[in-house]
Amino acid sequence: MKLGGKLPAIVAAAFGLLLVGTNVQGSVVEAKNAQVTASTATQRVKLGLNKSVVIDLPSDAYDILVANPAVADAVTRTARRIYLFGKAVGETNIFVFGPNGEQIVSLDLAVERDVAGLEDYIRRFLPTSAIKVELLNDNVVLTGTVDTPLDAKRAVDLATIFVSGGEATTGQYSQTAAGGSAQSGVDIDNPDQERRTSKIVNLLQIIGDDQVTLKVTVAEVSRSVMKQLGVNMVGSGGSNGISYGALSSNFMGLGKPLSNSGLSIGSSALQAYINAMEQSGVMKTLAEPTLTAVSGEKATFKVGGEYNMVSNVSANVSDDNQTGLKTYTLEKIEYGIGLEFQPVVLSPGRISLKVRTSVSEPTTEGSVSASTDNQSLGMNALSLRKRLADTTVELPSGGSMMIAGLVRDDVRQAVNGLPGLTKIPVLGALFRSRDFVRNETELVIIITPYLVKPVARNDLAKPDDNFNAASDGAAMFLGRVNRVYGTMQTDKPNGRYHGVVGFIYK
Repeated sequence: MKLGGKLPAIVAAAFGLLLVGTNVQGSVVEAKNAQVTASTATQRVKLGLNKSVVIDLPSDAYDILVANPAVADAVTRTARRIYLFGKAVGETNIFVFGPNGEQIVSLDLAVERDVAGLEDYIRRFLPTSAIKVELLNDNVVLTGTVDTPLDAKRAVDLATIFVSGGEATTGQYSQTAAGGSAQSGVDIDNPDQERRTSKIVNLLQIIGDDQVTLKVTVAEVSRSVMKQLGVNMVGSGGSNGISYGALSSNFMGLGKPLSNSGLSIGSSALQAYINAMEQSGVMKTLAEPTLTAVSGEKATFKVGGEYNMVSNVSANVSDDNQTGLKTYTLEKIEYGIGLEFQPVVLSPGRISLKVRTSVSEPTTEGSVSASTDNQSLGMNALSLRKRLADTTVELPSGGSMMIAGLVRDDVRQAVNGLPGLTKIPVLGALFRSRDFVRNETELVIIITPYLVKPVARNDLAKPDDNFNAASDGAAMFLGRVNRVYGTMQTDKPNGRYHGVVGFIYK
């Protein structure tokens, strides 16, 4: 722009525009003064978004050139004072020339977001934290310390709200690859689709990382009842070399015959045997794994074993196309007790837990016999019974919660017999066999988190404390395996007991 003799008119118009813009914003923007020196070297000036700065020139200005008017604009009031307004986040250059075309000032202007408001909000809502807000290429960087992870999350939420909305974009288009097509740029109809959005970089540190100990109790009780009573008959005969059977054994395969008697007529034979069996069993499984981890970190605990299962069989063929030895490929399958959890201490009274616990063991239920080329390998592929729980909960320190419970009641009953004869009252019992199986299982998984701190080594106890192996004489003649039996005798404490003797006060 040229100032010349129209300087008073331009100043009046610029001042009027400034007042109109102030009324639109609804608040008066207080300008800051910046002194610059006459030099051809570039001087860097930082300006907040939607803020202004006053530049005092060393000599009269004649022309002002703004490289990118979309980022910033310059308004003159006098020949030696100009106003710079930040319109969008970005960078631009401003050159000021004198009457003879000489360069007076070269400014490198960087328009950034003003984070003073965000710092005020953080100090207001998080008074116990020490957070510093910085800008890096219009990305908000949070540094400092907070008390809990919840405070860090709240600070990130405040920063997200600060950069959201219509001013969340940087005002700059993302750069396309060199040599790209003309259609790979920004759509003219929608120029905001390729704008870079501001990001929140969380570099906050939590004072005193908390450690959480998780105690998991896995309790399972299983009871099985099996009963079998009846008479089974098996008949066989031959006619013209053809044999047939009257009745096969029961399909459940329970029990063994207690007696076996038969009758032969010519080439035919009829055999009968009595099945009578009752079996019951109870099994209890109790596991209490304990694991400690720092807040925010993951910890894993596994105890158990592994067994091998044939997964592939390959034959080695010799040079004369004769089949040689066979090679078996084994696959290892793990079983046992597994615990994996990730704690996050939200506050002194709240602990968020991501827990995954599993209990598994090999079983013959559902097992199959491995075979190849219609030949049995003489081995069975075991099955794996597994109980798995995966959940996320919030608990206080020392609080317990049952995250999984399973009650299973399986009843199986089968009756084998001769058609028609089993329906005869009273006498029909001689021609049928009854099998009854019932399995009851109840599984409970309980978790309890604790906030813990390190202690001295002497305050910890080991399982082998006070253990002394018995001597040969004590083991042989007295049957002892160690020297510690019952409670250890200690000295009586000083002082007197207060209260009624015989009661325990907690």
